[in-house]
Amino acid sequence: MLAARIEEHGKSKRLRMNTLVVGVISLVAATTNGNSIALPTISAFSSSPTTTKITTHAARRKTAFQFCATATDDVDTISMLAARIEEEMLSGPEQSILFEMEESKRRTIWKQLDKAARSAAKSKSKSSGGGGFGGGGSSKKKGANDKKTTKVEAAKDDNEKQQHLEFDLKKDKSKFGAQIVEQGVARINGRLSKETMASLLEYINGYLEQALTTKVEDMSLEEIYKQQSYFADVQGKLNRRDMLLPLEESPTVQTALWELLVKDSVLSDSVESILGDSAQLYELGALISDPGSERQLLHADYNYQPDFQPDIPPALTCFVALQDIDERMGPTTFLPSSATKEYHEEIAIGQQDEYGDGADTSELLSAAPNNLATLGTGDCSLYNPMTLHCGGANRSDKRRVIFYFSFKNKKYDEKDWPLAYASLRSDLRARQLSLTEIQTIVADAEHNENENDN
Repeated sequence: MLAARIEEHGKSKRLRMNTLVVGVISLVAATTNGNSIALPTISAFSSSPTTTKITTHAARRKTAFQFCATATDDVDTISMLAARIEEEMLSGPEQSILFEMEESKRRTIWKQLDKAARSAAKSKSKSSGGGGFGGGGSSKKKGANDKKTTKVEAAKDDNEKQQHLEFDLKKDKSKFGAQIVEQGVARINGRLSKETMASLLEYINGYLEQALTTKVEDMSLEEIYKQQSYFADVQGKLNRRDMLLPLEESPTVQTALWELLVKDSVLSDSVESILGDSAQLYELGALISDPGSERQLLHADYNYQPDFQPDIPPALTCFVALQDIDERMGPTTFLPSSATKEYHEEIAIGQQDEYGDGADTSELLSAAPNNLATLGTGDCSLYNPMTLHCGGANRSDKRRVIFYFSFKNKKYDEKDWPLAYASLRSDLRARQLSLTEIQTIVADAEHNENENDN
């Protein structure tokens, strides 16, 4: 019975994705208060497994939207029932703040992974019958067939290098990569300067205002193509937006990425250790949660696939706080070590019937350690998108803005994870930029900026 429910739920998710059409150009719709908004494309942040329940509870949600609790109201009347139940289950003694792990503890995890890797390599060597010292292999000279085999093997090695199939311990200098491989998420403090943070926040707020007032009919075809879509889809849409950002068109965005990925190598080393330097840019945008935004359901940006599970994270997402985030602003909640079949099935089944309308709470979730990412300005959380997480309801009177980007292993495509459609402008998507190429672009821009200043 349980397996049947999971399979039925999986079919409904695949059907939903197969019926969605992605547009290059945002259309414009009028809201009830007269503002204009650009309609969204699909996003990795839209991985809600509760499409059928949204329909079933349409009347309840409509009432919630009509009354729309004030920003300072402690009673959450706007979030879905399942989201409120999950918040209650996670708010017990197992909940804590996501802190930056001490270097000594990260090193301990790194050493454990190193020991496991050495043991695995030793076992592999024994099973392959290496022949010991002096070999035991053939002493024949290489002929034409051997040369062909060498070329094939070289091509295979190059392909595997691009795909980056194993965690590279040597590149993980800060040991944050080890923490992410082991736990699925790491907090890394002080990645963005206050000056750049302030400029980026101002740019994003201005870009949002432009996006909410731009109409397609006022633009030329060239401007439409250049602009692309402003927004991607996002789970928990009430007062929450996932806004796609440009790269070369914005010196501010380039400066931020230069500080995050070039000036300081902590983040880039962590990404390279897990995904390799050929990791592909997968997302670039800003998550904006205004006062009154609803709580999201627990979700993973990449769903668990029983027949297709990589040994290391298939992608990494970095959230950078552009202001201090306190608990009332709805910080992201992360469940460490939750990129497993057990956790993913638990929320899929629970959310489908809203945990029995609250009567069937989950023992697994209630006992699960979970962390609130109350980040300071310029701090970031770097996480495996298969790790369960959700944005909280913003019960403050302040806007919460997160600058984010994702990189993925080139081996994996969106077809491998149907709900992992990237929040990335289509012009950037088409270029398939690698981490190395992004670093070159932003470093050149920074160099040119410095020359102009001189």
